[in-house]
Amino acid sequence: MKRKTGFTLLEAMVAVGIFAILGIVCLENYLLNAGIAQKIIDDQTCLILARQKEFEYLQNPENISETGDFGDIDPEAKYQIETSDISVSETVTVDSEITLNFTVVRMIVKKRSSMVSYPFLIKPATE
Repeated sequence: MKRKTGFTLLEAMVAVGIFAILGIVCLENYLLNAGIAQKIIDDQTCLILARQKEFEYLQNPENISETGDFGDIDPEAKYQIETSDISVSETVTVDSEITLNFTVVRMIVKKRSSMVSYPFLIKPATE
């Protein structure tokens, strides 16, 4: 009697099942890494746009609105400029105190789930 060679149906089903599980794991890792890569790209884009808007602000602060978008450069990204007055007091001796007043200008750029908060100007506060 001649013996038949080859795989049985059960062996073939087990092999297909193993390949399916490996394929699912690989697909999940790919999608996770693609999401992480997109987040990194968005973070870098936000930082570049914040630096660009900083340059525009330092050239002519009166012509820059406090909130807005980047138009055709990146329509998904939005920015906001915040100014904060900070006052620091320190007692030097019993009868003397030093007070320092600063204004901090900070650029906030948001795109999708990314956000960059970028303080770029610290100057003495005007009284």
